[in-house]
Parts: sequence; C-alpha cells; structure tokens
Amino acid sequence: MVRILLRFTEEQVPQPITSQVILELKVPIAIITAHINSKGGEILAEIPDESLDRTVKAFRQRSVEVSIPKLVEVDVDECFSCGMCVSLCPVDAITMDEDGTVIFNREKCVGSTCSACVDACPARAIKSVKQLDTLNKKNASRGKPEK
Repeated sequence: MVRILLRFTEEQVPQPITSQVILELKVPIAIITAHINSKGGEILAEIPDESLDRTVKAFRQRSVEVSIPKLVEVDVDECFSCGMCVSLCPVDAITMDEDGTVIFNREKCVGSTCSACVDACPARAIKSVKQLDTLNKKNASRGKPEK
C-alpha cells in the first residue's frame, strides 16, 4: 500500500471527487486521516501499489493536488528511548513498552504530514524517508515488535 496526500480547494469540497475516483477505477482507497471543511482540506489515504499511477492521474485530472508524503523511519541503533517523541505523536503511533522501550507503529503514523517526532528527537534517530524506498521494509521498533 502507498500513502497519498490529496489537497482540495474550497471549490472542490462540495464535489464527490474521491467517490468518483473509487467508482471509476474500482480502486480501494483507505482514508487514514481527513481534515476538510468548507474552505478546503486534505485527505491522507492508502491505495494499492499497483494502482498508484492511475489513481494519481485520475485525481490530478480533476485538479486535486496530489503528493506522496514521506514516511517516518526510526533508526533503532540511534534511538535511546528517551520518550520525547511519545507525547508529541497525535495518532499514538509511538508508545513506550513496560520496560521503557520506545515502540514505533508505521501503520498508525501519518508520516511527513505531521513529523513532530522528527523535530523532537534529540538523537536524530527519527527521519523522514521517501515512501517508495521503504515499502517492503518491516516496521522499525526498538528491539521489540509492536503487540
């Protein structure tokens, strides 16, 4: 699955653009987060890898701004589990285990649309990386997989 960020203008909000693309392409689109009001907004969504090009093209043909946000990756060798990132994560993608080990859940992370943890990490163990380079990597965690 690939994450895409869709940005809608005030004029586009009342139009059923996302549902049109889903129906036209018969592509499943999982909405991760959405922040839309009458002034515009954005949707962070996941789509199957093989549908990326045609889905992006369909949204762009409807004048929707589309970008592929970077993912957040944790270097487990650099992380010393200080916990600075845990309290800042708005989607609880970063938690602490009973023993104080930081656990990172890539599936919950909204990536570069937030990146609060990247800026907060004193060890610089958390970085934004290109999504397409990390599609096949497993979730990074500090020695323990997420439960």
